[in-house]
Amino acid sequence: MLFMGQDTSHGAKGTGRLARGSAALWLACFISSGAMAQGARFNQEDARLNRAYQRRVAQLSANPPRLAELRRQELDWIKQRDQKCGHDVTCLVESTKARADYLEQQAAEESSETPAGKIPQELVGKWIIRKVLPTDTIACLDSKQAQTLVGTEIEYRTDSFRWKTTTVRSSGSSTNMLGAQEFAQDNSGSGSHVDFNQLGIAASAVKQITVNHPAVKIAELSQNGSQTVPGESVLVEGPNTIILDICSTYFEAHRE
Repeated sequence: MLFMGQDTSHGAKGTGRLARGSAALWLACFISSGAMAQGARFNQEDARLNRAYQRRVAQLSANPPRLAELRRQELDWIKQRDQKCGHDVTCLVESTKARADYLEQQAAEESSETPAGKIPQELVGKWIIRKVLPTDTIACLDSKQAQTLVGTEIEYRTDSFRWKTTTVRSSGSSTNMLGAQEFAQDNSGSGSHVDFNQLGIAASAVKQITVNHPAVKIAELSQNGSQTVPGESVLVEGPNTIILDICSTYFEAHRE
């Protein structure tokens, strides 16, 4: 997800992601200096918040006034958290956890997920990550680490999905339409920027599908600061092309 120093309105992760800013960049340096445990916990709660926010955006996509209010509340929360916590990682972790708990509760009370955790049929099948998409984002994967994901496989079934040898069960999926302007606003700020043009998306809006699932730790990714399972949230560029991101590094995958 994104995080600190955001100065734009939050619209989720259309993508539901807050733009990665100064605090997230500072945290990357913090992790590299040796405080891995706290950094890993921060990223875990950040990923959980990201999923919960995406879920709420999908639920409110047909109610513009409530969706606008959610975005306003999220922006207010980011500002309050930044003012309260600064670079105090323990404070950041606890604040992020509390916000994720709140949004998960809201989503549970107003569930609009597909029945029994089903994954949309348009994703079902095998996909291969073909390339890294160059963007101007602040990411926690360097170019060498990102390249290790190229050529790996994602397989979606109706009730679960798999990346390489890691399989996770779906606890529900949500779908919403994400506009170009909304995506750029939600994922840019404080020196980090990504838009549809960078991702090679010509359409003015695309469908975003997010698969909710229990927390999963993938060692080869978590050691680089990511708590995301590749393929848990994707932009559907076409029937045979999807775009996903891992810790703000974007990838294009093709149907096998």
